[in-house]
Amino acid sequence: MKKNFIDVKDDFVASLNKQKKLTAIIIAVIVLLIISLFIVVPRVQANIRSSEIKSLVSQEKLVKKASYLDAQTADKEISEKTAMTVLFSVPSGKIYNQAIKVLKDSKKMKEFNHSIFLYPIVYDTGRIEKKYAIKKDEVTIVFFENGKEKNRIPIDGSFDVNTMLIPALNQLPLSSVEPNVQPPASSTPESTVETADTTQTTAEDGQIVEQSAEVEPAQ
Repeated sequence: MKKNFIDVKDDFVASLNKQKKLTAIIIAVIVLLIISLFIVVPRVQANIRSSEIKSLVSQEKLVKKASYLDAQTADKEISEKTAMTVLFSVPSGKIYNQAIKVLKDSKKMKEFNHSIFLYPIVYDTGRIEKKYAIKKDEVTIVFFENGKEKNRIPIDGSFDVNTMLIPALNQLPLSSVEPNVQPPASSTPESTVETADTTQTTAEDGQIVEQSAEVEPAQ
């Protein structure tokens, strides 16, 4: 009888230990799932978004001086680059398409003196609009120096993209730089100048004698 009681007790303790191990395993799995939800899922979503953005703009073959920013690294690139020109817009619309047409034109882009990056606004529109003070439905070109905005060009219907875009882009970085050297003022100091009026007279012996008469400055 006593032996049976001991056996039952041992079985009960062993069962409890098994349940504890099973519970610990279940808790560990749940924790891992939660961690994956906060780490893995956002990365997967970001990759999906990046792929979708690329699919939207993949048909546009730009010249070498123009390129698209990656949605995952765009903000970091802007903040870290010494100088950067960025075009913000949703990848659609009349003005956007006109700008893309110019950026695809190799002849026009030969006159472009630096490079430009396109920031397609597809996701996180509210955050992007607030961060860069732009509107997603408008084409805005911003020049950054060390991550800070120095100048911008808002492009609307009154802007002739075909003829004005490249000259405006070329001037965008220049207009943000203040001249370090001021040109000297062109002023002529007032001074009193005495001039001599030379006259020629003929001496009695036939020789020419020069006489100088000082002209006094006018009072």
